[in-house]
Amino acid sequence: GYASFPALYAAQSMKIPTCVHESNAVPGVTTKMVANKATRVLVAFEESVKHYKHPEKVEVVGMPVRKEFLFTTKERARKALGVTEPLVVSAFGSQGAKVMNETVADMMALEQADGFPFRHIHATGSFGKEWMPKRVKDNGVDYENCPALDIREYIYDMPTVLTAADVVIGRAGSATCNEIAASGTPCILIPSPNVTNNHQEKNARVLESGGGAVVLLEKDCTPERLYGLIRQLLSDEARREQMSRRLHAQLRPDSTDRICAIVEEITGR
Repeated sequence: GYASFPALYAAQSMKIPTCVHESNAVPGVTTKMVANKATRVLVAFEESVKHYKHPEKVEVVGMPVRKEFLFTTKERARKALGVTEPLVVSAFGSQGAKVMNETVADMMALEQADGFPFRHIHATGSFGKEWMPKRVKDNGVDYENCPALDIREYIYDMPTVLTAADVVIGRAGSATCNEIAASGTPCILIPSPNVTNNHQEKNARVLESGGGAVVLLEKDCTPERLYGLIRQLLSDEARREQMSRRLHAQLRPDSTDRICAIVEEITGR
């Protein structure tokens, strides 16, 4: 990120080896500014290599994720949550996204009309914690007395909740994409349109092209369309299993070890 630029620029000026890790599918502004003089450039996605002028310095290492994602099984996660029915999890960042909180709130009325065919955990984020539940109530959904709906500000045990889910709905930041890949849970990604270089859509398209995600642009996302996609995935177990395998295939579980080894290599340690 931009906060690292002064240190990297100074180090390069002093001929100190530098190593850059770009977690998004396309390089950000800071990465572009320092990549040419970097000793090594590490990227999360295979598709990223083509964006650099010196591909011989670029290595695909993935992105580190918490070890809990690597060692949590679906069976243990579902048992920990006490889940027996299909589980859908939706979250759009720690602050939340207004338009997506509105969409999910309206979609919950469709879930109620269908007799709540799945359990739904939704994280509002700090921005939506007050008004989003009120909108759900205004839509005629008594979520507080409905065991199928769990509306909370944050999801604190993300490895367990994501792994237990049958379908995950979220944005497409690099951390989200890699955590979903680690969980192996089929996902519907709705990239934020308000980011530099539209990098979230490019991240999402990487998972989509690998067969692990469905991409729905925010401008096309209505409660009805989102609900329809969820029902399609929940009704097709074979497709979900294939998506899960494809997600795991894109994961690099040794990412942390590989990054450390490269840093030691270029510093001669």
